[in-house]
Amino acid sequence: MRASLLLGLVAACSSKSPIAADRPTLGWFDSNANRVTLPGGAQVPDEHGCSADPARQYIGELFRTGINDVEVKYHWAPVVTSAPRNQPEIALAGTIVGADDSTDDVLGDHPFGLDINADVRLDPAYAFLAFPSVRPLHTEVENRLFPRASMGFTPQAGDRVLMKGAWVLDCGHPPYESELHPPSFLNYARSQDSNTTVAAAVVVPYHSSLLFNPNAALATDFGNAARFANIDTKPFPEALVAAILHAVISNDDRLQASALLVPVAFDKLDWLVCAPLPRPRGAALDASWRFTARTGVTLAPQVYAAEGCVRFTATMGADYKPMALTHVSADWPWDQLSASASGQVSQAVDVRQEIIDILTRQGFDGSKLSALQLDHPPRIDAYPALVTRPGAEQDSPLDIATQADDQPFPLYGRVRVAWKN
Repeated sequence: MRASLLLGLVAACSSKSPIAADRPTLGWFDSNANRVTLPGGAQVPDEHGCSADPARQYIGELFRTGINDVEVKYHWAPVVTSAPRNQPEIALAGTIVGADDSTDDVLGDHPFGLDINADVRLDPAYAFLAFPSVRPLHTEVENRLFPRASMGFTPQAGDRVLMKGAWVLDCGHPPYESELHPPSFLNYARSQDSNTTVAAAVVVPYHSSLLFNPNAALATDFGNAARFANIDTKPFPEALVAAILHAVISNDDRLQASALLVPVAFDKLDWLVCAPLPRPRGAALDASWRFTARTGVTLAPQVYAAEGCVRFTATMGADYKPMALTHVSADWPWDQLSASASGQVSQAVDVRQEIIDILTRQGFDGSKLSALQLDHPPRIDAYPALVTRPGAEQDSPLDIATQADDQPFPLYGRVRVAWKN
């Protein structure tokens, strides 16, 4: 089935254009879409959002203060709400000033792998998101969630960017700084030449609730709201401690806890892709796009020929259903885990031996536990890369494929907008 393209082929008519004359090549149609009120009337994020003691470090505190004194529950503490689940998603717009691939993350809470990083110089309307305000905003998305290779678009410095996602404090690196982590909507644009803009957009289908349970069957049981209130559902540090203590009692074969994933949802995404300025004398707008959407997601394009822009309005209805996801796990070798922990806390840490030492201080001989043997590394979530349909790197011929339920992304696509003489 193909959605109607007529809206995209008819120039918008109005006595006064809603698009600013100095518009960027990529921007939100409503640049004042964020309505953010911080708790207690605060003007900036609370540095105690991660912990009452802002010097505490996610996971690292377990090796410094012990398993009976845990304050930092979440790797990424929400700025606006008190818990990660159901926090509001915040929009940003800006320009990438640096982009790279992470070489080290806590894989226990990264079920889709290491992060793709981008530092964003925010447009003035979104500058409040940066904390401290003197730096660009750091953004991270797990690499197996973002199909940049199949879409033929790898973000780089100089790209315009729109994102919408979780506004958080990174609790892994005191002093805490704000991030957008993870973004659920990613949209990038760059000038291919002086007259042409190319853009790529994607809505990722899942993100972690930052809550974990030893029952892997609950990880992707999207219709089961009771899993979040389960007595064994805990933030990762507490789930790790619970797994260690359970191994002591039951002599478990492995340490394991699975992230409870939740489907991404949105009401409306409304953005513009525009040809570069200035408009050449006598040039007319030439635009094409190709998008793919699951059932329940609609996309309406609208051309503003005089301004050199195409507006895209995406909505998600009640009939949207996420693609089912089969739980997948893998070994996290002790030496790799220790290398990651050492990088996080900036000192050499042998995680397996540290756990054994902690148990020894508690009166247990951890060296004999099956789950703490060298050849019994912990099991972590390790989902494969999500896959688009073939041709995701194309922006023509004009097409919006709907009911594309053979692929997991709610929406993805590419756009080309150019001036032509």
